Amino acid sequence: MAAASPARAQDFPTRPIRLVVSFPPGGSGDAVGRIAATGLSQQLGQAVVVDNRAGAGGNVAGEFVAKAPADGYTLLVAGQALLAINKALYPNLTFDPAADFAFVGMIASYRNVLIASRDGAPANTVQELVALGRRNPGGITYGSNGVGSLSHLVAQVMGSSAGVQFLHVPYRGAAPMMTDLVSGRLGFSFTGAPSALPLLSDPRLRALAVTGVGRLPQLPDVPTMVELGFPELDAPVWFGVVAPAATPAPVLARLREAFAAASATPAWRAALETQSAEVPNLSPEDAPHFLARERETWARAVRASGATVE
Repeated sequence: MAAASPARAQDFPTRPIRLVVSFPPGGSGDAVGRIAATGLSQQLGQAVVVDNRAGAGGNVAGEFVAKAPADGYTLLVAGQALLAINKALYPNLTFDPAADFAFVGMIASYRNVLIASRDGAPANTVQELVALGRRNPGGITYGSNGVGSLSHLVAQVMGSSAGVQFLHVPYRGAAPMMTDLVSGRLGFSFTGAPSALPLLSDPRLRALAVTGVGRLPQLPDVPTMVELGFPELDAPVWFGVVAPAATPAPVLARLREAFAAASATPAWRAALETQSAEVPNLSPEDAPHFLARERETWARAVRASGATVE
């Protein structure tokens, strides 16, 4: 039996692979998941079937994959929330994101754009927004995709770093948040570039900054939060693929090889460009250090925010 195991791993895969996506259909997370599914299918010579399992900040999908057979036929697309934030946010989490998954590859990352409403937060720069908040403690609102979401925690870090108290308004989705931002019922929000860029043609909205180190090519005149004195806000949104931790090493190696080949193709990069996304340079060898830093960073932000989800 021991001799047969490597042979089976060498033949992998012999049937379709399920790619569980921890986001609902139609959003940015779903889009990059489907890019990964297409690329992996082409490299592995088997169908890679997307299975959307949204809910509880990604925990529904995380629990499903953590408990799935560790044979390489069930993979997970997840981002910061599931892999780096939720352990600190959910006290009753039924799986351990740090111990229950093995990293396969990083699909994509994109920037958060700090968008201010002309009527809700009349500011042309981040400095003006901070000054406005200081003059009106708790009077300037910001929206997020929910308590403990990246959009919540990034704004929390900005406020804490600047010594300003902004008022958090959580939403159940980006669409109602954007409606309130445009109308002026909301002051500002950190919003992912794929959603933010189409909105910026509206004169009622202004892009004040982007997260990350380098400027966003689509917004070359908009400074980064790092440039503006917020070094901790080199905080892109990212999405990776992981497998159950006990996946046999030869199978994991095959998945990583296929992922690396797929992500290096022009088709992969072109598909990400349509999502205003970038291809991160993160090897499986560097992933544990990267993920440990992310977990430490966002655990601090969760503690500072006082957020918790039962």
